Amino acid sequence: MANRIFSLTTLIILISICDLQKVNAQYKFEKNREFQIKSLNSVEIVDYDPVKQQFLAYEKGGGEFVVVLLDDKGRILQKKDLNGQGPGQFSSAMNFLGFSDTEDIRVITPNQMISYDRKLNFKESKKFVIDNPFFVFGGSKAPVFYYKNGQKDNLVFTTYPSGTSRFMREKSLEKHHLIEMHELNSKKTFHLVPIAHRPIFKHLDNTINSMYKPIFTQDKKSNQLYVTASLDNEITVFDLQSGKTISNIKINHGDFGSFKKFPISDKDLPSYPPYTLASMNLNVYHLDGGLVLLDYVKEIPYGTFEKKKKEDAQYHHFQDPDYHRVILFDERKQLSNDMKIPYGQIKIAMPNNSILIKLLNPDEEEDFVRYGVYQVSK
Repeated sequence: MANRIFSLTTLIILISICDLQKVNAQYKFEKNREFQIKSLNSVEIVDYDPVKQQFLAYEKGGGEFVVVLLDDKGRILQKKDLNGQGPGQFSSAMNFLGFSDTEDIRVITPNQMISYDRKLNFKESKKFVIDNPFFVFGGSKAPVFYYKNGQKDNLVFTTYPSGTSRFMREKSLEKHHLIEMHELNSKKTFHLVPIAHRPIFKHLDNTINSMYKPIFTQDKKSNQLYVTASLDNEITVFDLQSGKTISNIKINHGDFGSFKKFPISDKDLPSYPPYTLASMNLNVYHLDGGLVLLDYVKEIPYGTFEKKKKEDAQYHHFQDPDYHRVILFDERKQLSNDMKIPYGQIKIAMPNNSILIKLLNPDEEEDFVRYGVYQVSK
C-alpha cells in the first residue's frame, strides 16, 4: 500500500514538473522583416489582407478620419480623409476600420456601416440603431464580425471595439456582459459572456466599473472569439456560431499588481490623479498557428510616473513598451511566463504565427514610421 501511495505521489510530482516545463517553455520573437512608411504623421495599422498583401491604417495628426491603404513594403497606395457630410463621409466616430471578406474596406461608425473599394471610393452605407452607441476617438480597430449560419446576407458584428470603457456609467456589473453583438438584417442586439460568471467578479468593487473594459479578438477562420477584460484572470474561448463556450484559460500574470488586494476597488489601486498607475490587460491576439497572445501592462511606481510625467507631459505607462509584458497560450492552457517584446507596440496578428510591431525609437524623432514583423517561435 505504501509503495502504491509513493508511486502515485511520484506520478503527480512528475506530471506537475512536466506541466511546469510546458509553461516555462522558451519562446522568442524573431524579426522577419522591417519596413518604413514615409509620413510625418503617425500611421496606425489595424488590419492586413494576406491575399493581396495589403495593410489598412488610419493617420493620426493629419485629420479626423484619414484612411490609408499600404502595400506590404509600407508604400502608400491610397489615402483619403473621410470626414464630411457627403456620400461615404462621416463626422461622428470611426469605431472600426478593416477589410471585409470581399474586396471591400469597411468602416463602422456609431450608427452606420460604410463600404469602400480599394481606391477608397464609396460603395454603400447601411444604417443601424443600438441602444447605447459608443463614440471611440483615436483608437479604431478592425471589426469583429461573422455571418450567422454561414449566410453572407446575415452579418453580425460587435458594436464597440475591444478596450472600450463600456461600463463607466453603470452602478453594477452583475447583469452586464462583455460582448454586445448586432445583427444587421434583423436589427437585433444580443449579448455574450456574462460578467457575473467571471471568476474575478466576486472580487470586483463597483468603484472600478469605468476601468473594467472588455478585451477580445477573433479567429475569422473558425468564428471563435477570445474574450477577457482589463481586470481579469481568465480568457474565454467562445464559438460564435454555436453560442457555446469552448474553454476557459486561466491567466497567471507574472507581475499584476492590481490583484494584490481583494476586493479590487478604486481606492486601493495606485493612481496619479486623474491617471491610473495600475496593471491591466490591454489586448489579446489570435495567431494563425493556434497561439493566443495576451498583452498586459505592469503597475508603475508613483515616483517613477511623476518623474516621467515631468519629462514628458503626454507620458502614460500604457504606451511605454518598458511596462508591457506578453504571455502565450494555446486554446486550453498557458504556455509561457511573462515575456518582453522588441521596443514598440503590438498592432495586429500576422500570418505564420507572427505579430506586427510599431517600432519606437525613444532617443530620436524620425520623419518616418517604422514597423517590424516578428515571428513567435521556440
